[in-house]
Amino acid sequence: MKGIFFKKICNTVVAVSVMAAAINVNMADSLSVCAQEVSSGDSFEISDNFATLSEKPDGASEDTGEEAAELFIVPEPTPLSETGENVSSLTVQGTPDATFVYDGAEHTVTVSLAGSASDDQGNTYTIEGAGGAATVTVTAKNVKDNSFAITDLTGITVTTNGATVVTPSSLTVNAAVITKKDVTLRSMNLLKTYDGKPLENGETPLAEETGWADGEGAYYSFTGSRTAIGTGINEFTITPKDGTDFDNYNITRVFGDISVVERTEDQKYIITVEAGSSTVKYNGSQQSVSGYVLEGRSSSDFQVNGTGDPSQVLTVTIGDSTFNVTGIAASAAGKNAGEYSVDITGSPVVRDAEGSDVTSQFRFEFKPGKLTIEKRYVVLTSASAKKKYNNKTLKKHKVTVSGDGFAEGEGATYEFTGKQKEIGESYNYFTYKLNDGTLAENYDIEKVPGVLKVKKPDDVAINEEPNYYDDDDNDSTSSEDTSSSGEAQNTASNAQSASASGQSASGEQAGANINPAEAAPADTANAGVNDPNVLGAKRGSVTVDIANPTNTGNKKNVLGARRGATDDSTGMESHIIVFAAAVVLMAALKIKRDKRLKK
Repeated sequence: MKGIFFKKICNTVVAVSVMAAAINVNMADSLSVCAQEVSSGDSFEISDNFATLSEKPDGASEDTGEEAAELFIVPEPTPLSETGENVSSLTVQGTPDATFVYDGAEHTVTVSLAGSASDDQGNTYTIEGAGGAATVTVTAKNVKDNSFAITDLTGITVTTNGATVVTPSSLTVNAAVITKKDVTLRSMNLLKTYDGKPLENGETPLAEETGWADGEGAYYSFTGSRTAIGTGINEFTITPKDGTDFDNYNITRVFGDISVVERTEDQKYIITVEAGSSTVKYNGSQQSVSGYVLEGRSSSDFQVNGTGDPSQVLTVTIGDSTFNVTGIAASAAGKNAGEYSVDITGSPVVRDAEGSDVTSQFRFEFKPGKLTIEKRYVVLTSASAKKKYNNKTLKKHKVTVSGDGFAEGEGATYEFTGKQKEIGESYNYFTYKLNDGTLAENYDIEKVPGVLKVKKPDDVAINEEPNYYDDDDNDSTSSEDTSSSGEAQNTASNAQSASASGQSASGEQAGANINPAEAAPADTANAGVNDPNVLGAKRGSVTVDIANPTNTGNKKNVLGARRGATDDSTGMESHIIVFAAAVVLMAALKIKRDKRLKK
């Protein structure tokens, strides 16, 4: 049988067993063993730090072929200490004889150690105390104070393998002495009627805040907010106050509700939408008005003007809240004079600053407006004229349009009835007819007739040929005649007068107003003026009847006239008598005419 060989081992604790021989080495020893080959049948002993092989046992074979070897041990081992071998730090679990809920104070307790401990390498050691379980005393304040370093090992025995006593470099005891304190934090339930502003907790305290140790607590930051109708969460965050460690607490946060409810019918904001009104003058074209005014009745009244375009966004402020209103239209149009209702159409939509539709929180009142198209006030004034008496009828066919006037493209035609022939004055009466497309309903028309005046002629000496003419201001200073009959009517009337007086178209008045080819028949109302049997007329062309200055020319049948010229005195007397009679006649006629004019 082959023998067992020892190899050289330095600084290592060994136990050698060679067959029946055994070597026990104390763990405190540090041996360096250098061995030669030893047969299995040999034995050795240790003395003076050397191991010497003994003689062969009785009965050992002489022919084993194995030679004796000497075992020697070097160097000298380290002596054992009184407390045993030093080991690394050990950790042991402990059970305190009392536990405390965190209250911010320190608590000292006795901790009973478990019967076993371990090192960092997982080796297990036995822990015992004097007469039973080992105990230590510890002091704790916070929940995290659950691991204690024990330096005083008095009364504590640490052994390995249940036999060898060792001394740990340190002993750490784990024990839960302080437990967490329960804290409950609950925010308020908030409720309000919708007002367009966010509902937030603000400075409102917590509904519940319990569990903090004296002098400790937290700061709260509320993040919950709600503007629209509905319910949200009154959420908040917490930040510890100085000296407060949240690890000492079991914190339970309970969030209240944030609820915004609808306004009742009586509480709703009232918005009055009043359509715009306008007054314009008829102008012959389509005219329109649009727009409205928003007026609010609430805690803070407002008034905003709208254009009438439903897409327009109107910003309305009520208290501290801002709303946007759209969807409202208001307009009206008309052409002819009258009143047109400006109705409000569309569906108003109200949104708050967050864009939520809050139309249901408002009540609308609508007031229509009015578009008034007024009639045009038109003054039609016929022309005034005057002239010296010349036995012709005075007419003036012109109308001046004033006031607002007719709308563009509209107007009237006129018929004139006013005229004056005798010395005196009368109104230049006329009538009018509106043109096609010109409606009477669009106008208030006032007629103002001008005045036609015939003045007394200048006295002319007997046997002188008088001159007949109109005054320089015979034509009115008014604007052009707007009558469609125009100058044609004026010309025809004057031609008729000229023909009646027997004047030539080449005369002064006729030359201005008469076309001989269109002259009217003679005026039969004054036919007596041209009677050939006129008192005092001379058959020649040298005498003028003062009473009838237009009676000129060659007259053959004049009462009292001679057939030829004469220079005797009897003729002069006759002339004087005739002249006196004529003066008396003219005076009588004048008095009669003045009375008629006054009437």
